[in-house]
Amino acid sequence: MKRRTIWSVFWYWAGRVPLRQKIIGIIVTPLLILGFSIAWWVSSQLAGWLSYLLTEERVAQAMVVGMRGVFIITIIAAIAGLGIGSFLTWLLTRPILDITYVTRRVKNGDLSVRAPVWANDEIGELGRAFNDMIASLSKSHQELERFNQQLNDRNQELDILYKLADMANQPYSVQQASKHSLQHILGHTKASAGLIVILRQPPEITASHNLPTSFQNEALAALSDFTFDADTAYPDNDDELLVIDNLEQPSLIPSNLIRESMKLRGQTLILAPIRVKKDRMGVLVMLYRNTTTITPQHRQVLGGICNQLGVTLQNSQLWEQLRHKEQLRAQLLTKVVSAQEEERQRISRELHDETGQALTSLLVQLKILERSPNPTEVRAQVESIRQLVARTLQEVRRLAADLRPAALDDLGLISALEGYTYNYAGKTGIHVDFQPHNVEHVRLPHDVEIMLYRVIQESLTNIARHASASKVMVSMQHAQGHIYLQIQDNGCGFNVGEVLNGGERGLGILGMQERIQLLGGSFELNSTPGTGTRINVELSVAEDVA
Repeated sequence: MKRRTIWSVFWYWAGRVPLRQKIIGIIVTPLLILGFSIAWWVSSQLAGWLSYLLTEERVAQAMVVGMRGVFIITIIAAIAGLGIGSFLTWLLTRPILDITYVTRRVKNGDLSVRAPVWANDEIGELGRAFNDMIASLSKSHQELERFNQQLNDRNQELDILYKLADMANQPYSVQQASKHSLQHILGHTKASAGLIVILRQPPEITASHNLPTSFQNEALAALSDFTFDADTAYPDNDDELLVIDNLEQPSLIPSNLIRESMKLRGQTLILAPIRVKKDRMGVLVMLYRNTTTITPQHRQVLGGICNQLGVTLQNSQLWEQLRHKEQLRAQLLTKVVSAQEEERQRISRELHDETGQALTSLLVQLKILERSPNPTEVRAQVESIRQLVARTLQEVRRLAADLRPAALDDLGLISALEGYTYNYAGKTGIHVDFQPHNVEHVRLPHDVEIMLYRVIQESLTNIARHASASKVMVSMQHAQGHIYLQIQDNGCGFNVGEVLNGGERGLGILGMQERIQLLGGSFELNSTPGTGTRINVELSVAEDVA
């Protein structure tokens, strides 16, 4: 252990003495030293000097009087020194004590206090410097709080964007994604109520929070064909975000929606377009019951949220389409298997009933012919056998043509369709107007010809079964590497949505659509009850053989 020196011990104990006591000691100690020094001089030296002048008796009396006076003066000086020292210590230590008090307040986090400055001396300079330091700390603290608030806002924005992006990767339906997204958005923006309208056919409210049915109906009617003409009404608005902070003033928003908002005691209404790239797919509506100031940063955040919301809802729609297509593919696969079995059953039945019986009859007639000795009967039997063989051969050819027409492979698509439409008109009594344009001498790729033949075959079959039509127009045109096919009848028509969502007839239409889309073409079906049906097919092809 290091040995402490006398000097260090002195400074240790001197440092433990309060400042007031030090100042009093500085003032009183010289006085006491001076008083006791005078008393010592009077008691030890003054007698020798006076002995030259006075007698011993007078010297003794003078010494007594002198010692009494010295002690009185010393006591009075000590008391005066204590008073002066106390005043000086109060005067000198009061600013220091104030600074100490302020320091403790600052330590506890109170940056509003300031140290009082009593004079322009060194302690006053210390007080001013201390106040400047507190002001600087207060400014730094405010900036730090502002930065922390901005950081917190950014974290919240990133959090909601992350949640929306995460939902885009989940197989949610549009309604589920809209509901979760609306909850996150209203929680982030502190809005009182809101809804999401998806602008598809027909427009639909996919999510709503804290809004009555009347408001939802008015919003759906108002926003179905609403145009965000923000530049006209709000020149400073470059993000198409409509903010109505005074519902009593005229605005772009329809009056019915404004009236419903005022019924709910709304103060601020915000309409934000939900976009994917440049296409508007929906509208986000937010209602505030308190007047809310929307800063440019809030606009930017809402724009980013709506863009991410658009991606999320688009992905949800794609998930729905994928699930729907998977269901349709499963149904189509089931139909294909069922159709194969039905076709095999039909062919088996026709082979058994028609061809089998004809061949059996042919065997019987051959046996009769073998036993007949009469040439006339032989000739009659031969003629009957020939007719039976001809009918059997015709029936076999019909079965083969139903499975796959030979003309399609040998003569091409147009010849096969001409033969099919001719036979179709003869069997059904429906007049078929087949109009090929610029395709008579063009040989298309094999898979394209098969697809077009089957599409026309399926369409005409559906017309015969369901349309009650008397006339069908089939038009096919080849131009600039594209095939344009149109099939139109004058039948009873139907509701496209209802048919596509159920029944075997819907699967037949979807099967045609699948065939066309597999080859990169487009399929369009237009029909309304009482006006007939029109099918348009467009397909990009290259000429095989001219």
